[in-house]
Amino acid sequence: MSRIIPKRKFSFITLAVITALYIGFIWWRSTLTAEDSTVESIGVLHFLKGICKSLGLGVELTDHIVRKSAHFCEFALLGCLSSWTGYLYNHRVLRNLTTVGFVSLAVAVVDEMIQLAPVGRSAEVADVVLDFSGAVAGVIFFIIIVSIVKLFKKS
Repeated sequence: MSRIIPKRKFSFITLAVITALYIGFIWWRSTLTAEDSTVESIGVLHFLKGICKSLGLGVELTDHIVRKSAHFCEFALLGCLSSWTGYLYNHRVLRNLTTVGFVSLAVAVVDEMIQLAPVGRSAEVADVVLDFSGAVAGVIFFIIIVSIVKLFKKS
């Protein structure tokens, strides 16, 4: 059985609370009406188009791309936060994969179920897959970072 290492207990609890609050933020975003969500997405779209234009990039962005990227990115951050929380708990990255995967998938499913309530929103299985893919990318990113840090500590 894993236990919290005493000197890391405060860090673990702090990160666990941050992760829980972030899950709440994801779910809160799903309570927005379709109209509110669209207004926000279009604002982000115009902002990103401005950045691309100022950098001289000929990238064609659409509202659909912005929305799907947001799904992926918010769950990538969840994957990182969940992995980091688990790592602070037992200092094992791979041992936490099942728990992090289950939590990420459960959050994604609940997220889509919440979207059934607001006016104009819907639940999409494709979004659950996209969300989970983002979480997996976040976990992989975290594993890479931990591996690099461990390599430098050995040097």
